[in-house]
Amino acid sequence: MKFKQVLVAMILIASSSSFAQAGKDVNDVKYRRSSLHTILIESDNFPKKDQVIGAYYNAPFPDKYDNHRIGEKSFDPKKYGLTDNTSDEKMIPVINKYFSDSKIANKLVAKWFNRKANGTFDISLVSERGLINASFTDIKTAEASSEGKALLQSAGLELIGNTFVVVSKMKFIENEPVARATREAAILAANKLTIPLIRNKAIDVADKAYDRAKEGYSVWTTSYLYKLKWDDATSNTFYQDYWIDSSTTGNLAEKKSKFDKSDLFQLELIGSENSTSLVTFSLNGKRTENQIINLAVTRNIDNVYAKLQKKYDVFKTKVPLFTGNPITAKIGIKEGLEAGDKFEVLEANMDPKTGIIEYKRKGTIKVSKNRIWDNRYTGGLPLLDDDGNEINSALEATTFEGGGKYFPGMLIRQIN
Repeated sequence: MKFKQVLVAMILIASSSSFAQAGKDVNDVKYRRSSLHTILIESDNFPKKDQVIGAYYNAPFPDKYDNHRIGEKSFDPKKYGLTDNTSDEKMIPVINKYFSDSKIANKLVAKWFNRKANGTFDISLVSERGLINASFTDIKTAEASSEGKALLQSAGLELIGNTFVVVSKMKFIENEPVARATREAAILAANKLTIPLIRNKAIDVADKAYDRAKEGYSVWTTSYLYKLKWDDATSNTFYQDYWIDSSTTGNLAEKKSKFDKSDLFQLELIGSENSTSLVTFSLNGKRTENQIINLAVTRNIDNVYAKLQKKYDVFKTKVPLFTGNPITAKIGIKEGLEAGDKFEVLEANMDPKTGIIEYKRKGTIKVSKNRIWDNRYTGGLPLLDDDGNEINSALEATTFEGGGKYFPGMLIRQIN
């Protein structure tokens, strides 16, 4: 259809002018990235709530994803009859209902096409992020509409179809009541022992365990991962029935209303993960209470993202190699790396007829022992160990082991 041909031509023209200026520095390597929106499930009062929620909102956006936030920062589950004690399983239908009521999927699509208040769309964001996909070869012209349509389809499936939403629920729990209950249960069991020496030893162990566990708080995060459904049927209906631009004729208000009310766009649940972090204030003097909470909350968020990436292939990110000899990449402890973790090395190839990028495996590598970069969030403060001592490390990237000739800019992706 005419709209698709014009859309593709605009993408290609914009792409051609931009990539002529692309640098060769590995930090400027352009590659296909997923897009992400985040939402926080509101909770009732808990210790340090304002500080915890503030730390969540101020945490750096995950840097391996394109920021696709749409303004919907949080929602209140109590409006749907739930409480803070609602199980994870019962929370999922509520999230789905919230998505439907608030038309979150529609808003994600609207952002992709830079929708204006009058309902008109444009391709500025699709073009901008589509350039990333075309950075490995010359851009083809749009003279042949079949090839142009293939490129548009690739942009849709590889960009819009990799739009994710992570919905998180956080709790900040005081450790002392839990530690006290555990000690009381242990002492109750110990008092049933008939041999005094063993009984006293068991009570002593319970007391020491209590002393270690009672301090501070624990941050609990449960995150639910959703993916925007964007297939041929969805995209074709969108372009045919809902697209509005300066050339559109007819009843524009009616067409705008159809998009606003449409149930065509959906979010599909991929899965969920949990993460827990201990927050103690024993480092007071080196860090303030606010700094400690900010650090713990941010790292807890990073941990749950790392778990989601390891568990669900569709959410895994690709990262460019920083150097080829030695083999290094700018990922580390923040992403949950451990010695021996395996990665595939990928080379991007564009089909000259369709413009679709495919990745060819060039080999596999694994994380080297004792060469893992500690890139955890520090809030601009020195990196400290569990005892409060400053960690001095010259590492600025993680080193990998593996045969083969690899070059900066090749992409790596973790494999199981």
